[in-house]
Amino acid sequence: MNKEIAEKKKMAIPDSLVIIVGVMILAAVLTYVIPAGEYVRTKNDAGQTIVDPASFHYIESSPVNPLGVLNYVVDGLNSARNIIWVLLCSGGGLGIILSTGLFQGLASTMSQKASGKEWMILSLVTAVFAVLCVPINLNAFIPLAPLGLLIATSMGMDAIVGVSVILLGGAVGFSCGAMNLSNTGTAQQVAELATFSGMGYRLFCMIPFYLVTIIYILRYGARIKIDPTKSYMYGVDVSGVMDFDLSKAPKLEKKHVLPGVITLCGLGFMVYKGVKGELTNPLAASIFMYMGLLAGISFRMDPNKLCQEFMKGVKGMCSTAMMIGFAYVISAILTEGNILDTIVYNLAAMLSNVPKMVQAPLMFFAHVVINLFVTSGSGQAATTMPIFVPVADLVGMSRQTAVLAFNFGDGFCNFILPHAAATMGFVGALGIPFGKWFKYAIKLFAIWCAVGCVLLMAATAMNYS
Repeated sequence: MNKEIAEKKKMAIPDSLVIIVGVMILAAVLTYVIPAGEYVRTKNDAGQTIVDPASFHYIESSPVNPLGVLNYVVDGLNSARNIIWVLLCSGGGLGIILSTGLFQGLASTMSQKASGKEWMILSLVTAVFAVLCVPINLNAFIPLAPLGLLIATSMGMDAIVGVSVILLGGAVGFSCGAMNLSNTGTAQQVAELATFSGMGYRLFCMIPFYLVTIIYILRYGARIKIDPTKSYMYGVDVSGVMDFDLSKAPKLEKKHVLPGVITLCGLGFMVYKGVKGELTNPLAASIFMYMGLLAGISFRMDPNKLCQEFMKGVKGMCSTAMMIGFAYVISAILTEGNILDTIVYNLAAMLSNVPKMVQAPLMFFAHVVINLFVTSGSGQAATTMPIFVPVADLVGMSRQTAVLAFNFGDGFCNFILPHAAATMGFVGALGIPFGKWFKYAIKLFAIWCAVGCVLLMAATAMNYS
């Protein structure tokens, strides 16, 4: 008996919030280890913050007490408020759509028609979200996590596959940065490049990244379908994550046509606004709420039922929203400790001491390291690109290649971090312990790194501009 208890304790996976708090404490400890430093920042005529790359200097340390990290939680929640409010409002709208049985029926129908050809459905869904996330921030699709779970479960696979087809598909479109206004747009503005210039090569980069990603997902899905014990989720209790029975999923009927058309139009409008660069967090939340309201009305729900399902959807996103708020605390701690500029300074200094062909890959990994501390893409671009662009000029690297290295480093790293909003949003929504997700995703991240290095060396060889 004691042996069984010991084995259970050994196999226990820390809760995602435990991991986040652990990283918060580690960040506070680092403020004692890494010297404080800063660059001089000024405002230009357009009101943008400009960093002087030659102005770095060390300053008096301002370490953060590890025992006081919880004092920053409210600040973290406040910093994440835009994402949190979007999640709650969008979750409410999607809750109404889920209550119509539209997604459940769609998943059930797809699984029946795709029997023996599951790879086609998974490949298509992954490709769709890769394309959707070219212009749209992946955070906007967190409310659709249940759809991924429905598709995967109806095919005899697990929640990790359900997350992967949306999250990792979106990772490809987002991280290559073909039309990402907040990340690529900010980086190119700092680099004095035309917005979205060089798009052709960034779109090409999506092809190898997509291929390795879908092969990885399909191999895992096929393995666990044959032997469910191979699933990283085997034995994990996810009861209560979804309040509908997948074994009793409804069939698609005529009554689902109008809710389906409304949902498709809503998502189409979101894509349209994203392509035009006009999709904001409040607008995304509004679209989801209107989608839910109109879908519910077309399904002939009474007002009380509409409100009840809306609040159930909001409730389902509350724990996810709280985890994202905790994750933002890490950045607040590092900012308070004044160590981020020191990290950037030392990473930039390394670039001038390596052969030319590996400078871009090294810049990629430098951004990966920085992304451990600053997961905001626009924030990282504003912080690092004013330093890395002059470095690129000095070593003979094209500025477009420097932006691509930023795209890869800022993007792909987010999907193995416990404090990245999109990752914690998706795994939190489906009750996947972060430790389980990390074991699954870290191998793919290593493959992504290898692909990214090859593409960056090719960019260097052809003087990508």
